[in-house]
Amino acid sequence: MLRLFFPVLLSAFLLAPLSAAGGREHAGETVLRVATLSGPSALSMARMVCDPSANVSVPAHFETAGSVDVLLPKLITGDIDIGILPVNVAAKLHAADPGLLVMGAVTGLGMLSVVTRDSNLTRLADLDGKRLYVAGQGATPEYVLRTLLKKAGITNVSLDFSLSTADMAAALASGRISYALLPEPFTTLALERDSGDPPLFRAFLLADLWSEYGFGENFPMTVCVIRRSVAEKNPGQIASFLESYRESLLWTRENPEAAAKCAQKADLGILAEVAEKAISHSGYTFIHASEARPLVESLLSVYLEYAPAAIGGKLPDGSFYLK
Repeated sequence: MLRLFFPVLLSAFLLAPLSAAGGREHAGETVLRVATLSGPSALSMARMVCDPSANVSVPAHFETAGSVDVLLPKLITGDIDIGILPVNVAAKLHAADPGLLVMGAVTGLGMLSVVTRDSNLTRLADLDGKRLYVAGQGATPEYVLRTLLKKAGITNVSLDFSLSTADMAAALASGRISYALLPEPFTTLALERDSGDPPLFRAFLLADLWSEYGFGENFPMTVCVIRRSVAEKNPGQIASFLESYRESLLWTRENPEAAAKCAQKADLGILAEVAEKAISHSGYTFIHASEARPLVESLLSVYLEYAPAAIGGKLPDGSFYLK
């Protein structure tokens, strides 16, 4: 869907009045308008969302978007100042208009697992000759998987994209499908709701293979982006916000029970019982943009091979990364 209306969104940005530069004044400081994606991305901001006055060092207003398609128009037109996006979407926006945004930090790493109840499947080569249901056609899950299969010389795996992520979790639990590549929290959800014998389990993580095959320690999934006009006008506030975000993310990792309760209370799109068990598998990290370029480029180089249009046809230049 994103590919279909991306040009429309960009046109909306180009036609937007210059007054939509971001932020509102509050006691001499800009009130930062922040949007996160419901689910795992929102969990990383749980501490800030639940009590911004105590846990955010600058004035900020938070909202949760149900999908990238909802968040993007607000970011483009200036209705929000800071957002969480998939890495490739952020890169594509930058390619379309380098003046629109900067990347502040990598906030989520690879959290993709191959899930099955087949105890004989413990490594990538064991997928040879099998049908693997994949969540994420035309996005990071598909391209990372294809890269790993190519590196391992495995050619006889049938990739099936016919089921939604939620349907895949249910189909695994019911036994309708045998092998699936799932992100969190859907992997945890499938394992928690499974009552089969033998039980479902995580056969292996793509992040481990990414490292094993020499592509890098891990691959990024999500990044925090900031409208460039806001970042340039308020560098001190942005630095303070990013530090508050880093602290919130670390708090989520170290306090899964409290973070899960907070997320459900704030309606962040994930049940507390699932969130608590998914947090340790969700790849939360905070790598400032000034240190993240090699990590980002390792993934975007994969897009250049399989789907260059998905990142705007080129790697972002240095202006993409907040200094």
